[in-house]
Amino acid sequence: MTGGNFSPPRGNSPPPLAGEGPGLPAHASGASAPSERLRRSGGGTQGYYDYPVVRRPVWTWEVPAYFWLGGLGAGAFVTASLAQTFGSADDRRIAADGFYVAAAALLPCAPLLIGDLGRPDRFHHMLRIFKPLSPMNLGAWTLTGLTPLAFARGASHAADTGLLHGPLRAIAQLVPRRLTEVLGSFLSLTLAGYSGVLLGATNVPLWAKSKLLGGVFMASALSSGSAAVSLQAARRGAPEATLHRLATLESAASLGEMAILTGYLVQSGKAARPLTTGRFAPAFWLGAVFAGGLLPLLLHGVARRGHSRTVRSLSTAAAMCSMIGSLALRWSIFEAGKDSSEDQSASFDLSKA
Repeated sequence: MTGGNFSPPRGNSPPPLAGEGPGLPAHASGASAPSERLRRSGGGTQGYYDYPVVRRPVWTWEVPAYFWLGGLGAGAFVTASLAQTFGSADDRRIAADGFYVAAAALLPCAPLLIGDLGRPDRFHHMLRIFKPLSPMNLGAWTLTGLTPLAFARGASHAADTGLLHGPLRAIAQLVPRRLTEVLGSFLSLTLAGYSGVLLGATNVPLWAKSKLLGGVFMASALSSGSAAVSLQAARRGAPEATLHRLATLESAASLGEMAILTGYLVQSGKAARPLTTGRFAPAFWLGAVFAGGLLPLLLHGVARRGHSRTVRSLSTAAAMCSMIGSLALRWSIFEAGKDSSEDQSASFDLSKA
């Protein structure tokens, strides 16, 4: 799943330039061979003798959908776990529904990941070894470990609320809750950020120029996950104090996301043009930045001075905006990255960094 530098096939290498024949050094013509080749092929904008420097990624819609659902589920698990440790009795009761949200969001992730492989029967090959330094392998193992933990913790909550009966309830009550929450939170943070690290391990300029993409995705996951828990809490008629505390957590994650995103764009420089000024710029600026970041902050600020019914309405609107913005962020960066792979000058600049 990584895009690599392209080298011409063996037996079909470009012919030598004038003055590069046998017995004559390449620099004898007054310029280095690589720079001369690039100059003659369009000043570094058309590739190497019209070969693309980086292959255009062939990933399809399953990838951003997996990134979004995985991040949302991870964020919801972390939010619910924090409430169990630091929240009030109402916080613990209401936010525990986040374990349901996490399990529901993580459930389709494995099929989406398997479907993107092209050869679903080979998915188990990714689990034959454990390579923590490989983002792809680490992500597969993290998803494999987190999904059953989310279901187990959700089942224990269902047993507490009377949704499970008989032997299922007895089994669910055996789940070590605190241990499950600690391990699950660690895996959730890993799953939330690894997708950005995975994209950054490619040679696509938009994805690889800055090392902050993993942080952007992690903060976005915490924002969308806490928003999903807030949405569920507002639907259940949670107390205003609980909604305000969830809003505070969501706002903190959104502020962190905006700050890291700003650093990501600054570090990316010209490589970010397909995202900030290209055909995906409206989805990025209006969807990811405004609807997903700025608007929820504004709505939460207004909600703090509103009445009970207003607080629930604004919390619901802010939560929906955060989740939609999280999807827009991943989709726009993913699709703009494909266009970025065709920017040959950005690819050469990346290789010089």
